[in-house]
Amino acid sequence: MALVRRDLLIRGLLGGGMFALSGPPVRATVGETLPPWSPGMLDIHHIDTGVGNATFILGPDGTTMLIDCGATRGGPSASTPPRPDMSRSAGAWVVRYALRHAAAAGRGTLDAIIATHVHPDHVGSPLPGDPVTRDGVVLTGLSEIDALMPADLVIDRGFPDYAALPLIKAPFAVNHRAWLQARQSAGRRVEQVHVGSSRQVRPRKAGAFTLRFVGGDGRVWTGAEGQSRNLLLPPAQWTTESTPEENHMSIAMVLDYGPFRYFAGGDLVADTHDGAFPWLDVETPIVMAAGKVDVASADHHGYFDACWPGFTRALDADAYVIQGWHATHPAMASLQRMLNGWRGRAPRDVFITRLDPASRSVNARFLPQVRSCEGHVVVRVSPDGTYRMFVTDSRDEQDRLTFRGEAKTAKSVRT
Repeated sequence: MALVRRDLLIRGLLGGGMFALSGPPVRATVGETLPPWSPGMLDIHHIDTGVGNATFILGPDGTTMLIDCGATRGGPSASTPPRPDMSRSAGAWVVRYALRHAAAAGRGTLDAIIATHVHPDHVGSPLPGDPVTRDGVVLTGLSEIDALMPADLVIDRGFPDYAALPLIKAPFAVNHRAWLQARQSAGRRVEQVHVGSSRQVRPRKAGAFTLRFVGGDGRVWTGAEGQSRNLLLPPAQWTTESTPEENHMSIAMVLDYGPFRYFAGGDLVADTHDGAFPWLDVETPIVMAAGKVDVASADHHGYFDACWPGFTRALDADAYVIQGWHATHPAMASLQRMLNGWRGRAPRDVFITRLDPASRSVNARFLPQVRSCEGHVVVRVSPDGTYRMFVTDSRDEQDRLTFRGEAKTAKSVRT
């Protein structure tokens, strides 16, 4: 199927101007609409599609970025249903969401897409009947985003050669690579992540914020600008049991806005096979390089092989966001760590974009401490480091608040 013109697609997505800003009160309460972004604010939107990760960032200067856009259609029966509904693809819903919020900054394109690693719940998965470009690229997840809300730059963990760890020969991986090759052939920017760099993603206004890559493609930042070291053993020493997988290669980053710090690490994992292969724990050295933050996205959806003790010890975040879509998200132990859920300890805030009913049953012991179990989780940061957590209803596109947190100050300000 040939790709129809982008302007017609966007017109259909926006539905004739249905997202015009109405200017809700700044101090909106639960049940009212999330106030729009304004210049000087940093917004981080963890979008609840029910089928994978998608994080839209609107910088204080109007810079627009997207970290991942998954599409796990046809997945396990224990997966959550798509949101708002099944009438559109995950990519189309995410574009509608991003355009709706980027309108406050007068933006309709992305400055950067970051593909943390190549798995369906982060980059998309092709199915028969999906739109196809003239280059033969199936539009799903990130490739669909790029068709509808084009990105100036795409940062990938290993393109073009994936030398550190080759991609598996699966349809989603083949399509992801084809999309990046098509971009490159058209003269559009695609770059492999520069681990250690704080200059690869440049704000529209110099100095507006800093995004540093602290891990990715099996490497970790050394602490010097642009410098990194390898975390993996030489491939000749890999065995059937100890071979790293795609999750080990996830891109990790820290976004600094004044005193506020935010961490996202894709699907980094820490499982050492009960200590048999310590080097397979890539999560711990990367979060140690990241240092303390105020808000963090949970690695690997809070799955059993991630968010281990080193994760919460190093990041020491006041709030964690779990981008869940499956019955195994999160594991009980991972959730307890993020909550700091032991008697006598200071509690932390945890937000889950979607909690599957089976996971709700398993984690019932800790749920009274969880701030929210479904919805889009938004972090809004002021220039002075004051920030607030919001949750909006993901069952429609009205952006109605279901949770409004108290204003907090960034960790570095408090200390």
